[in-house]
Amino acid sequence: MGRDSSYTKAIILFLIGVAILFSIGFYASKGVCDAKTSDIGFPHRFSLMGNCQIEITPGQWIPLESYYFQQQQ
Repeated sequence: MGRDSSYTKAIILFLIGVAILFSIGFYASKGVCDAKTSDIGFPHRFSLMGNCQIEITPGQWIPLESYYFQQQQ
């Protein structure tokens, strides 16, 4: 019974470690998104599925990587 208990503990510790690493990665990516969009003047959001997005018109979100700024001359 001790052997099953040690496997269970190892699995639980592994899952906790994965959850911690996942959380750190998520908040690091969100921080990068916040930094990239801080000066462009568009509302922004970050999600796991959509990554960093900006709202170019009300209700229309595009990936930040798809946004291209061209100065008017």
